[in-house]
Amino acid sequence: MDALVEEFDGYRQRWARRGVLPMLKSLMGHRHIAENLLAATGGERRLTDLLHLGELLQEAAAQLDSEHALVRWLAQQISSPDRQSQSQQLRLESDKHLVQVVTIHKSKGLEYPLVWLPFISNFRQQQQGLYHDRSTFSAMLDLNSDEQSKELAEEERLAEDLRLLYVALTRSVYHCSVGIAPLMQGNRKKQGDTDLHLGAMGYLVQKAEAADAAGLIACLSNLSNEDVVFSAIESPEQAPWAAPSDELKALSARQMTRQIQDSWRITSYSGLQQHGTALAQDLLPKLDVEAAGEQQEAVEPQMNAHTFPRGASPGPSCTAFSKKLPLTQKLKTHG
Repeated sequence: MDALVEEFDGYRQRWARRGVLPMLKSLMGHRHIAENLLAATGGERRLTDLLHLGELLQEAAAQLDSEHALVRWLAQQISSPDRQSQSQQLRLESDKHLVQVVTIHKSKGLEYPLVWLPFISNFRQQQQGLYHDRSTFSAMLDLNSDEQSKELAEEERLAEDLRLLYVALTRSVYHCSVGIAPLMQGNRKKQGDTDLHLGAMGYLVQKAEAADAAGLIACLSNLSNEDVVFSAIESPEQAPWAAPSDELKALSARQMTRQIQDSWRITSYSGLQQHGTALAQDLLPKLDVEAAGEQQEAVEPQMNAHTFPRGASPGPSCTAFSKKLPLTQKLKTHG
């Protein structure tokens, strides 16, 4: 019993010093938790979830103050999970059933059930005079890049491509598909002999001899047997696709059946006010008594400066009337 207490006290100290994830991995290794889970049905799924949970706890612990706060955070996440969070999505137990895109260098020492090499025929010629001396094996760089230096550098490039090709072709367990095409370097016309023989794949297929597209097909046909199958891809149709004409529907514009009201005019505020007052006077007899109020007796308006009509109409009238008055006549005043 004391040994068990000391063991878990060590887990507690490891948690405090390095974090919850190292503590969890130490516990799993000492108690053989991973082996026991994988031995049971669905154990790979549970082991993946357990390690995923340890990573989430390790990330959350960096934002919290203590172990008790981390436990409360875990309880809160269990009671109220965020299903939209990317970190809480289930991870795949293994990526062995997925399509993996890897480089040839990273695939060294690995195996895959099926392998596709669509661009293995491509290559890049050496442009610099960088090579190794054939006697001392020391690296040499010819700044002048003469033809002999380029040839030595090209030999080393081809040797490295052949080694990489061997690695690529030996990664598959059941099937390996290889893409080969009559490649031509540069912008020259795509006719005549190709440059495929300068690459690793063309070096093996065409035996380092130049050939055109027909020669490449002949070499591939000679390699076909019960283990190697040659399949030529048919050229796509050159004519562009066109939609059937009978599917086109006749289009017609919609006909307008209603009338557009264009009874509008430009006016002023005074005109609106005058028009609104006249309209109210016309509607007033038609209104209810309660809405219009009790009708009062008509009172004769007083003629003075305060009761002078407002608006745009009285102004021109006064101007026209003033022009007709003789200026020599004295105005009568009422006392």
